[in-house]
Amino acid sequence: MTPTLTVASPSKQAPRHWLLTTLLLGAAYVVCGKLGLLLAIPPGYASAIFPPAGIAVAAAFMIGRRAIPGVLLGSFILNLWIAYDSSHQLSLLGGCAALLIAVASLLQALLGGALLRRVVGYPAAFDNLRDVLSFQLLSPLICLTSATLSVSSLQLLGLVVPGGFALSWFMWWVGDTLGLLVLVPLTMVVAGAPRPLWRKRFGTVAVPMLFAFTLLVILYVNVSHWEQAESLVEFRLQSQRLADTMQARLDEQESLLEQTKGLFAGDDRVTAEEFHQFTRQALKRFPMIQAIEWAPRVEGGRRAQFEAEQRPRVPGFQVRERDAANVLQPAARRAAHYPVTFVEPLAGNQPALGFDIVSTPNRAAAVAKAISSGRSVATPPLHLVQAPSHPFGFLLLQAVSTEHTGNGIVLTAIRVDDFLAKLLPHDKAQLCIRLTDSGTGQVVHNNFVSPDKIVWQQQLAFGQRVLLLETSPSPAYLAQHRGWQSPLVLAAGILGTGLLGAFLMLGTGYTARVEAQVEEKIAELSESSEKLTGLYQLSPLGIALTDMGGRFIDFNEAFLRICGYPEAELRALDYWTLTPRRYEADEAAQLASLQRSGRYGPYEKEYLRKDGSLVQISLNGLLLNGRNGEKYIWSIVEDITERKQAEATLRDSEERWKFALEGAGDGVWDWNLQTGELYLTKREMEVLGFEGEEAQWTHIDHWADRQHLQDKVVRKLAFDNYLAGKAPVYSYEFRTRTRDGRWKWVLARGILVSHSADGRPLRMIGTHTDIDERKRQQAQDARRSAVMEMLARGGKLHDVLETLIASLEVENDELTFMVFSQEAGEQPGGQGRHLPMNWFDNPGLDKVRGGSALLRGTPHEQPITSSSYLRSLQAQAQSMRLELCWSEPIVSGDATLEGVLVSFRNPAENHALPDLLQQQQAANLLSIAIQHERVEQQLQLANSVYVTSSEAIVVTSEDNLILAVNPAFETITGYSAFEVVGSNASILRAGQESSDFLQALWASLRETGAWRGEFGIRRRDGATLAVALSVNSILDEGGKVTRRVAVFSDITARKEAEQQINHLAHHDLLTNLPNRALFADRLSQALALARRNGGHFALLYIDLDNFKPVNDNHGHGVGDRLLQAVAGRMLECVRETDTIARIGGDEFVAILSGVQGVDDAGHVAEKIRLALGQPFEIGSHVLDISSSIGGAVYPEQGTDESQLMQHADIAMYQAKNEGRNTIRFYRGPAAG
Repeated sequence: MTPTLTVASPSKQAPRHWLLTTLLLGAAYVVCGKLGLLLAIPPGYASAIFPPAGIAVAAAFMIGRRAIPGVLLGSFILNLWIAYDSSHQLSLLGGCAALLIAVASLLQALLGGALLRRVVGYPAAFDNLRDVLSFQLLSPLICLTSATLSVSSLQLLGLVVPGGFALSWFMWWVGDTLGLLVLVPLTMVVAGAPRPLWRKRFGTVAVPMLFAFTLLVILYVNVSHWEQAESLVEFRLQSQRLADTMQARLDEQESLLEQTKGLFAGDDRVTAEEFHQFTRQALKRFPMIQAIEWAPRVEGGRRAQFEAEQRPRVPGFQVRERDAANVLQPAARRAAHYPVTFVEPLAGNQPALGFDIVSTPNRAAAVAKAISSGRSVATPPLHLVQAPSHPFGFLLLQAVSTEHTGNGIVLTAIRVDDFLAKLLPHDKAQLCIRLTDSGTGQVVHNNFVSPDKIVWQQQLAFGQRVLLLETSPSPAYLAQHRGWQSPLVLAAGILGTGLLGAFLMLGTGYTARVEAQVEEKIAELSESSEKLTGLYQLSPLGIALTDMGGRFIDFNEAFLRICGYPEAELRALDYWTLTPRRYEADEAAQLASLQRSGRYGPYEKEYLRKDGSLVQISLNGLLLNGRNGEKYIWSIVEDITERKQAEATLRDSEERWKFALEGAGDGVWDWNLQTGELYLTKREMEVLGFEGEEAQWTHIDHWADRQHLQDKVVRKLAFDNYLAGKAPVYSYEFRTRTRDGRWKWVLARGILVSHSADGRPLRMIGTHTDIDERKRQQAQDARRSAVMEMLARGGKLHDVLETLIASLEVENDELTFMVFSQEAGEQPGGQGRHLPMNWFDNPGLDKVRGGSALLRGTPHEQPITSSSYLRSLQAQAQSMRLELCWSEPIVSGDATLEGVLVSFRNPAENHALPDLLQQQQAANLLSIAIQHERVEQQLQLANSVYVTSSEAIVVTSEDNLILAVNPAFETITGYSAFEVVGSNASILRAGQESSDFLQALWASLRETGAWRGEFGIRRRDGATLAVALSVNSILDEGGKVTRRVAVFSDITARKEAEQQINHLAHHDLLTNLPNRALFADRLSQALALARRNGGHFALLYIDLDNFKPVNDNHGHGVGDRLLQAVAGRMLECVRETDTIARIGGDEFVAILSGVQGVDDAGHVAEKIRLALGQPFEIGSHVLDISSSIGGAVYPEQGTDESQLMQHADIAMYQAKNEGRNTIRFYRGPAAG
């Protein structure tokens, strides 16, 4: 039975290993961190040594990124623990600080691990001066990371003592640096590699370092205790001085109450002013007092009387108390009240006025105790009524009982925080203070940084209560009284421990390195001997050792196979038995080489085998010297029979291959990689641009120099990739300089056909294919595509031109291209490639074309016939130290000269010429770009007009659907584009136009494609606007309407102004009644209507009686207002279809339509007379007037305007003559 080995699945082991590593690393980080922080220098987080920094860097150095979870978790937990210890609570601020420090520690660990891996490498033995010194020097540099990031984060969070940033940073940096120097070696002893070396170092490195570190900690603890005792001497003195001062001030409060009690114990009643004068000096002496108050006893039955007595001094005075929500309200009924009546200072204490101090249990208990004891009594800690939301305060009460003043309570109020702030202006920054009421256990003031750091305490007496005062030194005090003896002792000791570790590592490393080198040399010699024996016996090459006479001394099995002799026979033979005599001369030459240089070969010959056959071999040999001075020949023999046969077969194959390739138009080359010799066929010379030349042997360097400089890098990369096996064939594209000096594109392909015995490449064959035409076409297509894409994306002419010129110069890097055009914005001689053409006259298209260029590979010349243009162009070229090549006009579609594209070359460097077809294509593309830019500018202009026009513009489809609107449309109509686009334009119609009007509008659009006129539209808010509208149709090539454009402007204001002018022209300005002109028009209308329908109407003349005295007595202002009132009353007496008009002064006329005769007209006239006979109230005047009314009825009393007006006037005067305030109708002869 075969035993089996069970191995756990790696996929299951990996998570468990990762989790174990994380937990162990996190636990080590937290434990070592807490131990290190026992040596911390208060205040702050910085320790003189921080071991976790060394553990984290060592972990990242050993296991890389797998250390991330453990370091991050350990650092976060440790710093969260520290934050909790500082405030005894978990807070968001502490969590943020812990997280930021954890991230900084992780970054430092990763940086340190990566830096040590790069400089020292891992596994790391630290057994040489370079590695140890590198570690020592890199440690301070690595520790800059956490110190800078962590202390900066704490500074931003407000956790660093003001002004303490530099010290905290320095201590942090020192602690981390010393942690690295000590803990990295110790951590490597625990888990570092190589394990055998570090395991040995436990006793020689770890134990001495730990022993030295333990002694150092003991020394540090003793020095620290001595320092701390020295630093607290001044603190205790300040604390005692504070306690004495507080007790004295509290005692003075009771003395002040005794004095105040004496004020009220006199014979006279104390007034508010007397109380104010008395307390003013006391408040100056005791600024820490919040208020001094007087609260008399008020019996429940006298409460209303007492409140009334106080209100002249304090308006709205009430006896009040606070409800459960701390809102002041009238106090509940009690047998007796103690309302605060006087309070000083009044500012800030107004809410206390009227407050019943027995309305709360604790105050009531204090009042009762003060009355019963006759001494001052302090309340328990409470919130003062004038500051219910502020920190705690105390009331100190003293009962007053006199016959004159009555019973009451005098009291002082103090707020503890204000009391201490004014009491300790200098010491408060040095001390942390906590004040506790012993009776209730209530803390009334606390600014302790750490709740459990109580150093000094004392009890204080206040109003029969006991207060406990506790103090501890503040961070500022500790920073000011910090000693440097213990940190210096610790830092120096730790640094010495680190250096001790370095020396121990160097010593143990040197010993281990020497041992390893001895073992390695022994193993190498043993291995070398075994390898040589194996190589000799198993080599496929024949190996033979002969003396100088040619006798065989030793040989391997491969040599026996080549010779065909058994071992015993071969030992009796000499060298010449195997060598045919025709090789004697060659052998003599090789022997001479052996004597001269100590070696011979390689050379090829034949061996004569035992069976008489010949075998082709290749020989190499060395001359060896024996121990006794004898000489031997060591020969290596290779059977090359198969290689010779393969080469013969290959030669035949190559001939057939060359014939096939050259028949397909490719050139063939053969390259000896060892010598650089290169064979080029006749067709190959044609492909390279040397037509007519025969096949030739040349050298690779001659043709490599003719390649374009940029393509040489491509060639090397292709060759390296092929030799490395990254490509199946050697292939790349390149440009070569032809015989006539132009660049030509060629595709090279090749394969290796021969290798040496040790695998070195020897020979390569391949082809060259002419791809010049294809590459140039691809470049032209790419250039066109790039330009068209830029234009399609809205590219600017300048960008298109730069792209086009850049592509030309990439293909022709020995040429410079420039454009002269009407569109250019730069001046001649500028740095751009786009220059204005205003420096020469426009001589015509054909006269600016010409120069020297290549046309399909052949030099082509054409003179520039415009001499002035040629001179200007040559001067421009000379200013740039260039030589003109070719000038190609840029022509627009209408044969307009837009500019010229000119190519130049540097005459001192090359004789390159541009490709004419390429430059012409570029000129065509530039023409397209220039015209496109012009069209874009026109479109932008049109768009700016569309957008900025103050007239609304609407574009609709042929179906009257709105397609687009401009901003003015939105302003005029109130509709946004989003609301109307896609809707029918009829949504804007106000509906005022008749169907005939609309039909005429559409008929005009169908017949002429346009319409202009006024139109009514409705705004979004429902308002109606009058607009001046113009509609035009846009037709396609077939004459069909595709779009309509409507332009309109708001003329509502103009129409309203016209209506106002028309109204003013036909109405009386004073009464707003129709004037004489409008009256005449309406009279004509009434007459025409009556004649057409055979109806009746009446005309009344109304003249006011006694109106002139009104003007004379009261002025024209009153008279005008009276006329307005008269007009109003008359309008109330007639129908809307009737007309009341003022034709002058106090004269009015009325046209009554639809009356049937004098009776109907008389009834209306009587209503008017009675209405005007009623008194008029004009301001302060009551005016009485009357009216005389004369009338005429159509047709009985007149048949035309003249008759009716004349007869009504006669009737009116008749009424005046008959005593006024009467009505008369014309009684003359019947009308006509």
